[in-house]
Amino acid sequence: MIHILAMTLCVTGFACLCAAMARHQKDFIGHKLETGASRQLRLIGGTILLLALSIDMAGLGAGYGAIAWCGHLTVAAALVLTHLNWAIARNITKTRTRD
Repeated sequence: MIHILAMTLCVTGFACLCAAMARHQKDFIGHKLETGASRQLRLIGGTILLLALSIDMAGLGAGYGAIAWCGHLTVAAALVLTHLNWAIARNITKTRTRD
């Protein structure tokens, strides 16, 4: 159960960090955000990732928790990156279809 919770938090944290980047906002969420909203998303994303670390360490111990957190970060980053690539490809296909 700890792994599922930590993975969910890591995916959410990386999604917030991705949405905070100006270069990904149009593809990831559909529109540009204001600077204040981007700053808040970065803060929220980092906080969520630290929360996942604390959950892993509390549930698995400091050593195993840190190692599990690194694995959760890796998988979560790959999932968010895959979604972003899919969204970019979908937008390119829509643009080409309109032409």
